Amino acid sequence: MRAAYQGGAPGVLISGLAWLIADAAWYVMDGFIAFLVLLVAGMLIFPLSLLVARLFRAPRVSQGNALNKLAIEATIPLFAGLLIAFVLAPRSPEFAFAALAIVIGARYFAFATLYRERVYWLLGGALFLIGTGFAVQAGALPVHVTLAVGAAELLFGALLFTRWNAAAAAAPAAA
Repeated sequence: MRAAYQGGAPGVLISGLAWLIADAAWYVMDGFIAFLVLLVAGMLIFPLSLLVARLFRAPRVSQGNALNKLAIEATIPLFAGLLIAFVLAPRSPEFAFAALAIVIGARYFAFATLYRERVYWLLGGALFLIGTGFAVQAGALPVHVTLAVGAAELLFGALLFTRWNAAAAAAPAAA
């Protein structure tokens, strides 16, 4: 899975962009519209990350890979988090986005196993802390949680992509 999805880096980068687009929608429109924007953009993360991986000539995932099941199983709690956030969004967009950040952060912990990359523990912890911080003190910072999550994912996505490229470049030399 690591090679087929470039260590998950394209997905993290695209997710970060989705959060930043939602942040812009929040500033221009309102929090519930921003949530809907994130919901739609979130549905595009996997297909767009797959497209990016194919553009970089990543191999396909083998059908017999046992980690395919873990990837699907790790998505189920995401749907629960989306449902919770959807119910919260009209009443408290700040809390809805914070709750969703916590769920997504928790989901990233499984990515450490999926992609054999410990950086996902740091990313998961960062999003978990960002979500918790904004849930507890929503108005403490002059920015939305969407900006903080988007920025964190872009930074970690760049780190993951750099690490994946370094590992891919070193692999032929080791063979």
